[in-house]
Amino acid sequence: MPTSHVLAVVSAAEPCGHSTTPCGNSLMQATLWLMGFAPAAGTPAMPALCRFVRHHGVGGLLRADRVKTLAAADAAAVLAERRHIALRGLVLGGALKRVLAELTARGLQPLALKGPALAVQAHGDLGARGGVDLDLYLGTAHWPEALDVLQGLGYRRAPEQPWPLPAATHELVLTHPQQPRIELHRRLLRHQHLLRTPAPITEVVDLQGTEVTCLAPACALPYLIAHANQHCFRRLIWLVDIYALLQQADLDVQQLAAEIQRTGTCAMLDTCLTLLTRLFGLQVPAPLQQVRRPCRASRQMVDVALQAIRESLSDDQVAMRQGLFARVRTDIALQDTLPARWQALLDWLSPTAKDSQWLALPRPLAFLYPLVRVSRLLLR
Repeated sequence: MPTSHVLAVVSAAEPCGHSTTPCGNSLMQATLWLMGFAPAAGTPAMPALCRFVRHHGVGGLLRADRVKTLAAADAAAVLAERRHIALRGLVLGGALKRVLAELTARGLQPLALKGPALAVQAHGDLGARGGVDLDLYLGTAHWPEALDVLQGLGYRRAPEQPWPLPAATHELVLTHPQQPRIELHRRLLRHQHLLRTPAPITEVVDLQGTEVTCLAPACALPYLIAHANQHCFRRLIWLVDIYALLQQADLDVQQLAAEIQRTGTCAMLDTCLTLLTRLFGLQVPAPLQQVRRPCRASRQMVDVALQAIRESLSDDQVAMRQGLFARVRTDIALQDTLPARWQALLDWLSPTAKDSQWLALPRPLAFLYPLVRVSRLLLR
């Protein structure tokens, strides 16, 4: 049977609301098929599929040969999503080139996280990955000079961002009236104990003639896994980035396994590998199979992630579905060591920038922000 016939529109009897699991399954399966994974399946109504693709940021990874098998109007709608991601990738790439040119001229060498650098590194195509901002990592010793450069380019600290940053906040948001915003990171992740030492292994990618320093795959993968875990693996683009890096022929899997163990992300790896196997049919390399740490928390995270993917949930919606205590308990259990679990608990209780936005306290009362933090968590 021709593929165009196999991809028949789902029956009108099947509801297409965001909270409906059957429709979520069909949206996910259709998207995976268009990306080159999963067997052919019925496609939901096109507006719903386009919204799903847009939410998960995978428009740039849809295969043209499969899109062309759709009905003409449906193919045009999906290709529009693909073009949107490609254009967004070009905009972000151009912005990153301009910013890096000014920073490197001052002797600064930030790490580019995710975004355009990852699009080239993982997918070999700047148009494969869009986004809304640029993530740059730079040690705080270099922040005064970096901020001077960025302010000279027209960037300003987001008005809601407190200064100085609370200890639990790992990034400073800078906005520009015409350019993509920048998130300047002083550490890689929210959790202060993860991926901090030693200095990360880096590599240079060519971004249309500009050399961009980013994390080498053996370091990038633990970071991407921990970052996705921080957001309950709720978006397909994060998973397919990891899958793509794992497919690289020159990846040193033994070195990667050692980094997973060193960084304490073995349980998070188990969640990730389970999802990659179910969604993309990943054949897990033996060294990773040996260091993954299956546990009840990793299995629970798989269930949370699949529901979040199917239903295109936001971070807040995932948090509401889980409940505060289940979220904190799962996150702590996914840390590999007792000291890491204790630190994760402290991080959950440490005030962030959002706490000071929620309730502005005068400086003499700033010591009360831990209570504000607990209050906000309880309200969530």
